[in-house]
Amino acid sequence: MLGGVDHAAALAAHRGGAPQILLGAGPLFFMNPALDEQAKTQELWKAEALADSLAAMSLLAWAPGANDWAAGPTTLNALAKRAHAKPLAANLKAAGIGSVHVESAGGVKVGIVGVSAPLISASPPEGVSVSDPNAALKTAQQQLDKDKAQVRIALLSMKRGEALRLAENVSGFHLVVIGKPFDRGEANDAPTPPVLIGKTLVVEAPNHLQALARVDFYVRGGSFEFADGTGVAIAEQRTRLASRLRELSERIAGWEKRNDIQAADLAARKKERDSVSKQLAALKEPAPPKQGSYFRYALEEVKQSAGEEPKVEKKLLAYFKRVNEYNRDAFKDRKPREPAEGASRYIGVNACAVCHAEEYRFWKKTGHAGAYKTLVDEHKQFNLDCVGCHVTGYEKPGGSTVTHVDKLENVGCENCHGPGSRHVDDPQNKELMRLSPERSLCATECHHVPHVSKTWSVDGAWKQIVGPGHGNK
Repeated sequence: MLGGVDHAAALAAHRGGAPQILLGAGPLFFMNPALDEQAKTQELWKAEALADSLAAMSLLAWAPGANDWAAGPTTLNALAKRAHAKPLAANLKAAGIGSVHVESAGGVKVGIVGVSAPLISASPPEGVSVSDPNAALKTAQQQLDKDKAQVRIALLSMKRGEALRLAENVSGFHLVVIGKPFDRGEANDAPTPPVLIGKTLVVEAPNHLQALARVDFYVRGGSFEFADGTGVAIAEQRTRLASRLRELSERIAGWEKRNDIQAADLAARKKERDSVSKQLAALKEPAPPKQGSYFRYALEEVKQSAGEEPKVEKKLLAYFKRVNEYNRDAFKDRKPREPAEGASRYIGVNACAVCHAEEYRFWKKTGHAGAYKTLVDEHKQFNLDCVGCHVTGYEKPGGSTVTHVDKLENVGCENCHGPGSRHVDDPQNKELMRLSPERSLCATECHHVPHVSKTWSVDGAWKQIVGPGHGNK
């Protein structure tokens, strides 16, 4: 979420007119259910930056996922307070967790209920006990009756199948928002189209703040029976076509930079892209019902083009600077491991240039040659989330660490060809270096989703790092 919360805040800020409520389901503050001890301070500060950002976005409530307890219940409660948001889970017995909240929005009483199943390996986080979600949701529904809530929303942090069955079993909600019970790692989930269960609209935004799910309720004549003003079947088709159009556009953009793609293949992809674009344009939104209340749904992708909300952008910059200064001192004594006896150590690209001048000149023109500067410019060169893919030999024996990168800044020769000290001592011995590295190395080390698009191809990018005298004749 950290990479997109400033853009998401800009999207939310641009929403005008009607009252707005921001809600969530699933993990908010930590990427994994357990914290890495080495990166614990950075992870806690990141969570605080997210909490501050969500406060600026006016997050009202969310159903927490298991990751939210990664630093313990005291920290979770502190983060919730910092975000000015209410953690709701009617079926959990845990410190600081509520069950029901009623908010007035434009004179309408909006009742919000949370349910969570934060189970990892069949066990909840420490200090959390879980009860039957069906019974808890029904009891919460009765509370909403007493509170005379007019619009009713359930936030479900649980597996999708279980959440859909729960929505079937406990009717009476206008909107159900699904989020994952826990998450792990950087992998981005694909968008999930909305569905209708009876009269209940069910939505699920993708993880890592890739998009915001927007639901607009139009109240007419004092009725709180909402007709489908979107055409959920059309919304599902639109999601599928938009995903395919994005995939084709990215693939075509990559192919146009290459010289090994057949013209006929490129033309075929462009023809398919134009066809999908026409199909998407032909999906006209249905006209609103002439009478009565209705809802509309849209999935808004969080992109850089949305801009940055100034308050949130400022908070993120402060976080990056804070982490940079802390890590520079905290890891100042973290030196690389010594290589095994008789093994090579990393020596840096300048040592390679002595004999491989042509290859060095080509490398200087690539993005790899300026990789470290991109971090310095953004106050991220000591950030544990970033530095490993912008230096050479990171955390390898005889290589670099987060603070010890002398001569190993940027993505140099040895990331692909291996450490070079023994090669320098005995340049005629071809066994001491990887002359032709596996192409998959790039994808497994750094160029993987979400850092590149799903359609990124190592074959397509290969020509960016090879040239005359360096892989090409």
